Amino acid sequence: MRSYVSKLFAFLVLALLCTAVLPSAAQAKPSIKFSIEHVYMHHAGEVEIVGYFENTGDQGAYAKWIDLNLTLIADNGQQMWSDTGIRHYVDDVYVPANQYVAYTYYVQNPDIPEYHGKYRHRWHTNTHWEKAAG
Repeated sequence: MRSYVSKLFAFLVLALLCTAVLPSAAQAKPSIKFSIEHVYMHHAGEVEIVGYFENTGDQGAYAKWIDLNLTLIADNGQQMWSDTGIRHYVDDVYVPANQYVAYTYYVQNPDIPEYHGKYRHRWHTNTHWEKAAG
């Protein structure tokens, strides 16, 4: 029984040492996501996307592009417009580690209707980022 206890103790000590040493040796990694706060319809054919990049990683990086799926829904529940895979290229916006950066862009499509009533939106984004600018 003593042999078992000493092996278990040795394993625990080794596990604690590995836990203390390995995180500092792990490579830092950014994790950037674009989130939408508001979608504004000012006139037909265009919507304004207001949001922010959030980096939950432990290293800063540059946002390169956003792929957006967007659906606009009228107050009565009727879908007004929807599109998927809308790619927007970003001009190297630097997002520091554990911070937010506000960002606004416009989506243009001739099928976006003019609408002045209340509406809501559903969206999904996929953000591509790189550690270097350019």
